[in-house]
Amino acid sequence: MFEPNTNVIINSNKEVFIFQLTKDGEVTYHIYDHSLTLLNSNILYDKNILKYSALIDEENTIHLIALINTGELNYYKYTEDRWAKGTIAKFDLKSNIYNQIEILMIKNKIHILYNYSNLINSNIWTIQHIIYNNNIEEKHNAIRYISKKAPYPFIIDGDSQGTIHLLYRNNLKDPQVYHSFYSPYTKSWSSLAKQISLDNSLMPFLFIDSQNNLHGLWLEEQNDIYQLRYLKMSSSGKEKYIWKEIYLPYISISKYPPIIFEEKGKLKLLFSSKDSIRYFYSNDYGNSWSLSQEYMNKTPNTFMVKTNSNLLFQGSKVSSSYYELSTNSNFYFLDLFSNDKSLEFEIQHSIQENTLETVDIVSKILSDINIKLDEILENNVSIKSNLAQLNKGQEYTNKALEHIQLSLNSNKKSFIDKFFNWLK
Repeated sequence: MFEPNTNVIINSNKEVFIFQLTKDGEVTYHIYDHSLTLLNSNILYDKNILKYSALIDEENTIHLIALINTGELNYYKYTEDRWAKGTIAKFDLKSNIYNQIEILMIKNKIHILYNYSNLINSNIWTIQHIIYNNNIEEKHNAIRYISKKAPYPFIIDGDSQGTIHLLYRNNLKDPQVYHSFYSPYTKSWSSLAKQISLDNSLMPFLFIDSQNNLHGLWLEEQNDIYQLRYLKMSSSGKEKYIWKEIYLPYISISKYPPIIFEEKGKLKLLFSSKDSIRYFYSNDYGNSWSLSQEYMNKTPNTFMVKTNSNLLFQGSKVSSSYYELSTNSNFYFLDLFSNDKSLEFEIQHSIQENTLETVDIVSKILSDINIKLDEILENNVSIKSNLAQLNKGQEYTNKALEHIQLSLNSNKKSFIDKFFNWLK
């Protein structure tokens, strides 16, 4: 399931930081190398932390926001193995319940979104938005909605223009998924949120790809059967800013949060089916999807975790992943950290491709050799024919010479006879 107490950070050296909030209010972090071998473990020096969220910027600086049980909203920066700390605000924990904190980095500014409810009416929740750059520059009430005492997490993501999109689940009667957004041009949130799902919709997920397309996911429950729903919203063209449902091939789905990420322009939609993790893939940014035949076994320690990286090469982006929290750490279908089986498959595939290429080269060489041999044989036949003609010519010449010699001998004898007869 979703693990809100775990954040995964991947830096430009492919080092992995696994942050976890313990039951004692401590944020521990474990550092792994690119092969997921543990390098170091440590603890953030502040304790009594209630909620936190972390990300990494392009300069390999880790930014972490944490709410302390005394109400301080602290801001931590990690660079060159050292932490620096500041306080952004003071929250009223005596009157309010704070459930979730999320952060985004947009144009070198920290965007902090969190939800809270009043202790008197704990079913009404407000999502607030703070823009921070050495001080609080803006503060907005993004949306107010009805939910249970412990609402399902809201999901945020930002596009390249600085627009922040939000999906959340509202429980007016039956759970439904809503969409809202913040515009950096008007510096305000949309006045009305839009319902984009039917009733009994669970576990919403939002992802914005490298082409600024929005992808919305959730599970729809009917008679204890779960069906995966997928909507796409383009940022350009005729269907600009219009949610469009795209139907996926039917497959049995478990009650487990689905996610999407992008690697090298290829989208992967991961989902749980019984005891395994499987995925659909799209090569056209969500217009069509195919079901992969690959699968990986799911363990009791498999969780969906927030993931952030500055290894965002062109056409790649990861905001969430399936991760196995165990001594054998593993990312599911994230090519950056392919397991041995996937690596072996890639090696075999590469060997096959190289072998086929070699066979093609050898075949071409043999073909060229055969052509040359044919030419030589053709020339050889021609030479034999010429030699035969020469032999016949030589035989004819020899016979002619013999005939001439006989004639000469005959004429010579006749002349001598005639000469001696004349002397007499």
